[in-house]
Amino acid sequence: MRAVNLVGQRIGSYLVDRELGSGGAGTVYLCKHTLIERDVAVKVLHDDQARDPDQVARFFQEAKAAAEIGHPNIIVIIDFGTLHTATGDRAYLMMECLEGVSLDKRLRQGGLGLDDIAHILAQICSALTASHAKGVIHRDLKPANVFLCERSFDPLFVKVLDFGIAKLTTPTPGVRKTQYGIVIGTPAYMSPEQCEGKGAVDHRSDIYSLGCMLYEMLTGTLPFPGEVGEMLRGHLYEPIAPPSTRNPSVPPEWEALCLHMLEKDKTARPQSMVEVAQALDNLRGHAAAYQVAAATRGASGHSGHTERLASDDGVSGAGPAAEHPTLHVGLGTVAAPRPMITSAPYPAVAPRPWPTSHDEPAAVQEPEPEREPEPKARACAALVNELRNTAFLATLLVRPPGRWSAVAELCQTSGCAPPPMLPSPPLFVTWIDHPYLDPSVCAVVFLSLRDGWSTSLLCARQRL
Repeated sequence: MRAVNLVGQRIGSYLVDRELGSGGAGTVYLCKHTLIERDVAVKVLHDDQARDPDQVARFFQEAKAAAEIGHPNIIVIIDFGTLHTATGDRAYLMMECLEGVSLDKRLRQGGLGLDDIAHILAQICSALTASHAKGVIHRDLKPANVFLCERSFDPLFVKVLDFGIAKLTTPTPGVRKTQYGIVIGTPAYMSPEQCEGKGAVDHRSDIYSLGCMLYEMLTGTLPFPGEVGEMLRGHLYEPIAPPSTRNPSVPPEWEALCLHMLEKDKTARPQSMVEVAQALDNLRGHAAAYQVAAATRGASGHSGHTERLASDDGVSGAGPAAEHPTLHVGLGTVAAPRPMITSAPYPAVAPRPWPTSHDEPAAVQEPEPEREPEPKARACAALVNELRNTAFLATLLVRPPGRWSAVAELCQTSGCAPPPMLPSPPLFVTWIDHPYLDPSVCAVVFLSLRDGWSTSLLCARQRL
């Protein structure tokens, strides 16, 4: 849903001139000061977000987070507040107006040289060093949130944008903490701990996301391409293809830095943005040290890029080698940002594809017995079919079809206790209309990202 059209209206001493662009959360307008003709950019939340108190709180948290840091490589926040319009109140954020291009658009124009990559990376490190020192974790680093300004002294001057889902490590009144099982971020650049959705996210998650960006700058592709579910499983479990396998011209010392930042175990990554900046200043020295550390882990039977290392909460696992298909527009050499996940992932296809109205009718395949252990299936069926869990299905069905929700979050929201044999998180659920049955019948699909297990259940919607 869009925000109300503000063109021609006044915001304080500024007049809204034109719309600059629109994203998943809000619309950005160009505004001019009525006396000194100064240009600013104003972001206004869309209608649906403007009615959500949590979204408004996060929106103002963005202003607070960016304003408190006060770093030249972070966009300047000028003002924020609430507009009173005929259709209701609108939260707005006023920022400096930037001239240039976002990093994702720059990557679509062609590759960057190593000197340019080092220059861009060093500025991002500097900005995030200041951010982390203030207790602010960005949590949504991606090329679309890095702006390259055309300054006379530096044509690649970096501005880090969009702290809209930034996490303040100190308590913030009015903003609820991220709940267990809620996945927040952009899938292509999310750290394994973000993908797990357990809330155990610290500044090392930003290091992983920056590593994903470095991988893309070096190779023109994402570390784990594909649909959203494939990306999340890749970040969690699958070994990463070294950058040189995608681009043979990548120097070994650059590959070492990239792989170090992309360690699945956050304790094996650089432990601060300062360490990343130091590695940039001495790439060969860092590569030698990283090789020794990797050999030591290998000798002890642990390798961050061949298996899922035990994390702080003791979770471990491994996945098959990732395939790397040709990417569609929005990923790869023409990488544009994926939609932001605010509460659950949105795979483009269901885990077990269902026919659409354009397909020939196809028989619904029964799940393979070896992939659907009976206790797991019974536990999922209990959430959907048992009368004591009616609120679970009712809560699920008010959400859009095809939208994935974390089961743990849905149980908490509906007040239903998870059955004891339910598969371990991350477990997600969605529903879709069945196109070849009565419209009162829907299909509920459960998917475990840990092992790819899934089950599908049919239920009658009219009983709700």
